[in-house]
Amino acid sequence: MAKAFRKSGSMLVDLSADAGLVIVDLLRVLKSKYNYKALSRITGCPISTLTRYITGKTSPRGAKAKRLLRNLLRNINLPVLITEEADFDGEELDLTKIMLNPNLIKIIGAYVLGEFAGMKITSILPLDFLSVPLASYLATSISRPMHLISSEPISADGHSIPLVFSDNGGGSARAYWLFVRKNCKSESVLMLSSRVPDPRLFDLLLKTLMDYKMELGGFFSVAVKEEELRKLKIPPGVKRSYILIT
Repeated sequence: MAKAFRKSGSMLVDLSADAGLVIVDLLRVLKSKYNYKALSRITGCPISTLTRYITGKTSPRGAKAKRLLRNLLRNINLPVLITEEADFDGEELDLTKIMLNPNLIKIIGAYVLGEFAGMKITSILPLDFLSVPLASYLATSISRPMHLISSEPISADGHSIPLVFSDNGGGSARAYWLFVRKNCKSESVLMLSSRVPDPRLFDLLLKTLMDYKMELGGFFSVAVKEEELRKLKIPPGVKRSYILIT
């Protein structure tokens, strides 16, 4: 039986070990926008090397993978690239065009990998439905398990934890279920979201993680509004990252 996850003593996000396949995906997406000469300038790699990567003859490894990913992320304007692909008109950003676009998922996945490199991330938790494809891509790429949030109980081999909070202080309540795998103690969780989550749900999630001896290892959101972001009580010292800030 194949092993589901790569074992690691520290579970740090290691670009030299984890970045290879993500980089190849990113290069193939960028090749649809740039010719080999332009891509060579962006990456600092010879055209012959890029050709081998993009055609699948080989993939970058070790220090080369780390250097190549950092060169790519440093030399492409990610917010512009994303808004162009999403046909952003300057008014309302349609996140479905971003989070359900497989090419953009690969680009954003590479960005997240670079942002949280060297950090202990043992599992991934998408906070909304639109962030599930990104979470799945990252979980597969770096061999990390996923947790889930659902509006209905999940019947599976793990813990299905109810999360209930009042709706804007009124008499009604909202309920979600957090599904975490068994033996989740000491997990360091990377939370992913397409936009700023409801602060009441976010606070309840943090409390639940602590109750189960887990911790927030990092927080990433594709698009945030500053006034909404200020309402989140992200613990001091926790890495947080965003692409589009309005």
